[in-house]
Amino acid sequence: MNLNRLMLVGIAVAGLAACEGGGVNLNVSTVDNSVDNSTNNSGGGGTNPCAAYTPQNSNEVRRGNFDGTNCVYDSTFVGAANPLLVDLTIPFISGKHIFQDSLFVGQNVTSGAAPASGTGPKLTIAAGNTLVFQDAADYVLVNRGSQIIANGSPTAPITFTSFTDAISGTAGANDVQQWGGMVINGNGITNNCSDAERANNQCHVVSEGQPSNYGGSDNADNSGVLRYVIVKHSGFEVAPGDELNGITFNAVGSGTTVENLQVYSTYDDGLEFFGGAVNVNNVVVLYARDDSLDYSDGYVGTIENALIIHWQTDGNGCVEGDNVGSGRTAAGVSDTLTPVSEPTIRNMTCILSNNDAGTHGDSEGLNIRQGGRLVLEDSIIYGGYGNLVNGRTSNECFDVSGSGSLAAAVAGTAFAVVNTVNACEELLKMTLPNGDPATEWWFGANPSASGANYSFNSGNFAIADSDNANVSVLVAGGYATASNIVNEAGTTLRAGTGLGAVQAGSDWTSPWAFGLRAANADQPLWFAP
Repeated sequence: MNLNRLMLVGIAVAGLAACEGGGVNLNVSTVDNSVDNSTNNSGGGGTNPCAAYTPQNSNEVRRGNFDGTNCVYDSTFVGAANPLLVDLTIPFISGKHIFQDSLFVGQNVTSGAAPASGTGPKLTIAAGNTLVFQDAADYVLVNRGSQIIANGSPTAPITFTSFTDAISGTAGANDVQQWGGMVINGNGITNNCSDAERANNQCHVVSEGQPSNYGGSDNADNSGVLRYVIVKHSGFEVAPGDELNGITFNAVGSGTTVENLQVYSTYDDGLEFFGGAVNVNNVVVLYARDDSLDYSDGYVGTIENALIIHWQTDGNGCVEGDNVGSGRTAAGVSDTLTPVSEPTIRNMTCILSNNDAGTHGDSEGLNIRQGGRLVLEDSIIYGGYGNLVNGRTSNECFDVSGSGSLAAAVAGTAFAVVNTVNACEELLKMTLPNGDPATEWWFGANPSASGANYSFNSGNFAIADSDNANVSVLVAGGYATASNIVNEAGTTLRAGTGLGAVQAGSDWTSPWAFGLRAANADQPLWFAP
């Protein structure tokens, strides 16, 4: 990493932020100023297919440099100190689009009203493209009001990755921190702001990464489209103490389309949600070193069909769900602060390594805490491969802690587990405030030992000896759900239909997702036969 460059970028961004306050006229153009890419500007006497645009109030065309294979964009095209302020289309090329600085879309706003959904510049990326980031400190930022339209397809996904992966070919399967990742800032609702702040256009929560702001009062905000998109080898510390995730959704609204999305090998979380209501359909997280799905600050969206696989010797939680972060509760903020984080996760498959003391902790299932709530449906938590391949029994596979989360769990207040298979040696880690055994809660006892009614939990199963030869939860050596769920005694508990992220014979991850099949992977899955 070039430390001098990072310091200069930080100073430049801070300068921009200082100029944005106090009702500044952003003058952001929503006219598509992308230009005809057939113009000869290659410097080598040929056609230049690279992206190009004309800045506001200028006749100068800015265009990437074509080297005969790839398009290269330096900081005069776009960067942290030079955000994109007009619409831009990145056309398909058979080579790669290489960025020598960050790709920031729209202008950050630190005070007053933020740009409304769709009023900022729009970045459109053609299907099949690979966007490459050359410096580890670089990342993609989409500011409030702006949109990213990354509309790939099963045979032509859009990939965001590092130079070491796409160009030099030196990135290994589990290499991380090769570049930053993606941050999308929305106008959605976060409990980091009060009702009064939202009403008076004073909700400007500071994001992770270089200084940028998010939040507002519109949970239907639209930040664009991510469809058949892959993010690889991310998670660099782009600012002191800030290691970015694969994708960070900051108060992103439900008007945003997110479907068929993958994060592959990232240092911190796979997907992290700070408030907002964005829904995600069909997501793969392979080899996140911290939590694969992480939410906080009032997130209320739905995540459906989530395939999560930990690296053989790493990974923390498949899900970590907070209402407020530990730093805020330590400062006296109540963990029941409204709006409360209460998403729904439906049809998840969580495959654990059972490894202890990884980069960010132990490989475990779900950890709901700090006032967070969750409705979990039709899902599978599986420690069998970790036991069979790694010789390690599972860590806790469903953990609830903190007064706010435990109270909601006991009452069934936006908190329930339905039709879920927990195949782990350590099934539960939770101490109910009424003294009931946690297993009574899991199996929906009514009445429980204390007289409580847990019937909001139903259809759940527990398999303690997860690598027993009789057990059938997933297709042997694979990630698809088995045709029948069978326990240690060889008893069929139920048909596998409708459980987990992927059904055998109907694999929505094929052919686009990376790392699941030998034909499209750096190396086979660690539990594959």
